[in-house]
Amino acid sequence: MKLLRSIGRLAAVFAAALAAPAAWADHPGGLRSEGWSPLTSALVFGGLALLAGAVVIIVVAIITRRNHPSE
Repeated sequence: MKLLRSIGRLAAVFAAALAAPAAWADHPGGLRSEGWSPLTSALVFGGLALLAGAVVIIVVAIITRRNHPSE
């Protein structure tokens, strides 16, 4: 009985692997676009990291702001 279950599971895994669609990202061809140059990607992702850091600083400054009463 255990052998029959393990064979059934193996058959199900094999059928799922055969039914899986092709991964278009792995195949070069007409659908593939050229990647960015290393300098461009460094500048873009460095700018995004700087922007994310600025947003964190602004949010922390707003959350921890103290209200001073008017004199």
